[in-house]
Amino acid sequence: MIDPSDMILLAEVAEARSFTAAGQRLGVPKSTVSQRIARLEQQLDLKLLNRSTRQVSLTSAGTIFLEHCQRVRTEVQAGATAMGNVKYQPSGTLRITCPEVTATYFMPGLLHGFTQAFPRITVELIATNRPLDIVRERIDFAFRVGSVTDQNLITRRLSAIRRILVASPSYLATAPRLSQPRVRTH
Repeated sequence: MIDPSDMILLAEVAEARSFTAAGQRLGVPKSTVSQRIARLEQQLDLKLLNRSTRQVSLTSAGTIFLEHCQRVRTEVQAGATAMGNVKYQPSGTLRITCPEVTATYFMPGLLHGFTQAFPRITVELIATNRPLDIVRERIDFAFRVGSVTDQNLITRRLSAIRRILVASPSYLATAPRLSQPRVRTH
């Protein structure tokens, strides 16, 4: 199997017309450049370069192979650029689930800022009051109210909700005084 980095090296040597200059461009010693090109020629069983004390030129086989080497170099550079974009500009779909009240009152503000900061991420919000199976449903992020019992999940407490019972003064003036809460059953 031919090493793609040797193909990239051949493209650099052909364009620089020198082992020394190609090595300097790539930060590789001239001896390493020479050895790798010799290995490539041996693998192909073809002479790719004509060498003189002052200059390097392509053979006819080298000219044909150079086109492929340049394409490999272009693809490797494109791959590196794409991975840099992924690293610094995240993209894809983020699946979030939360209770309906959270989706109505809190998520619009949170998601607006997020989508402005990360325009290449699509947010799929699933508003439901039933807890979904995060793994089975492929959920990336879940807001939950109450305690979480699944030990396999990474959880962070975001806030506490304080509940209070309120009533209007007119209701309290006519209603019987409560000593403890009670639940009505129908």
